[in-house]
Amino acid sequence: MKKLENKILNKIYRIETKKTIRQIISEITLIILIALSSLFIFSVIVEILNEQTSFDLFDFLRDDFEIIRDNFFNNLLLFIQELPLPLIYILIGLLLLLIWLLFTLSKNSNKIKNKIVSLYKFWLK
Repeated sequence: MKKLENKILNKIYRIETKKTIRQIISEITLIILIALSSLFIFSVIVEILNEQTSFDLFDFLRDDFEIIRDNFFNNLLLFIQELPLPLIYILIGLLLLLIWLLFTLSKNSNKIKNKIVSLYKFWLK
């Protein structure tokens, strides 16, 4: 009977070990993938704005304060109109998803740590 119990426990711990390792690897891979795609989309947006010479609108910032005050909102509205909005929406969505994933990972970190510790103790007893 003792052998059967040990066999069942070993199978359960093996399943839990695989599940925990898969969970950790998938979460970290997903976070890295979303972060890299966010950086790529951000670089595409900056490249589009460079090609359109949209950053030239902010050359007035070198002038006097009165000129800056008079032209700031007009230039800011022109700059916003030149933004590629679909890419901005995708970037915002990816960043919100990344923040949510990091939040859930940090929230579940104690559970994952406890699982790893218990699995470590079981396999190296």
